[in-house]
Amino acid sequence: MIDTQACLIQYPHPEVDYEQWQNVVNIIAELYNAASGTIIQFRQNEFNVISTSKNPNNFLEINSCWPYNIQSFCREMMETRNSLYVSDALDSEKWRDSPPVVECAVRSYLGFPIFWPDQSLFGSICVIDTKATEYPKILVHLLSQFKEIIESDLKHLINYEKISALALTDELTQLHNRRGFETLANQRIKDALRFDQILAFIYFDINKLKFANDHLGHEIGDLLIKKLAGILIENTRDSDIKARLGGDEFIVMILTNSESFIDAWCKDIEISYSEFCNTIKENVGLGVSYGYEVFEHDTSLSLQEMINIADKKMYKHKTKSK
Repeated sequence: MIDTQACLIQYPHPEVDYEQWQNVVNIIAELYNAASGTIIQFRQNEFNVISTSKNPNNFLEINSCWPYNIQSFCREMMETRNSLYVSDALDSEKWRDSPPVVECAVRSYLGFPIFWPDQSLFGSICVIDTKATEYPKILVHLLSQFKEIIESDLKHLINYEKISALALTDELTQLHNRRGFETLANQRIKDALRFDQILAFIYFDINKLKFANDHLGHEIGDLLIKKLAGILIENTRDSDIKARLGGDEFIVMILTNSESFIDAWCKDIEISYSEFCNTIKENVGLGVSYGYEVFEHDTSLSLQEMINIADKKMYKHKTKSK
């Protein structure tokens, strides 16, 4: 499922029509004769501009952000879950000394909260101006219709994720299967190039899984598979891609700005899994081997070539352990 706390600017979703969102905010700025038409995402305790009108006098930029703890119109809507219209902030005792008014010269604000299909907060759509306004009811209502366009896209996104999950998920572990991994990894490669991040591929292989299946029973074998999946889930971010490629083989793909943590992270996974394996009777070499490789964002290697290199590093580690 989609991580609702991931930034839609940093991790754009293929099923969201961002061009349509841009058209919406451009129309808002023109229709309301306003300084800014904007869509804002509320995530990780901050507000993040993900779409804003392109008119010359717009003072907001894509990816502008501000913390939740300052007094802002967006925060007011998140707390009340209702629309907000302040026609003249300078004439309001509550708003005249707020940061948007003092620092950004905001005089008028009209906004509606935007919700995910489960009614959790996504953010807001708003009309912001540096002059006082008196919008008629029809314009206030019209902004609510623009809000429904964005919420319809979010609903489509969630439905797409639900359907995709059925085809892209490993039934036993609920991780991605090979097809799911390849689908998401190819998108992450594009993200790495766009945001100048490095790509880390970590390959895992369960030691002696065949022995466990043959001599301890498939129930134990399945338990070993599910436990490694659980450890990987517990020790990764939602944005990291985790997959069971088949049998005893797993892979994790991470976009990062530094590779310094990876070796220690792999060893922690190895230790956690070994501690679990030690609880199993007749434990004869059960455990996990790993190998990883890091690639620059502009690598010319294909996805499969990068997977193969990480696989070879894992095999080298496995042979050394024996």
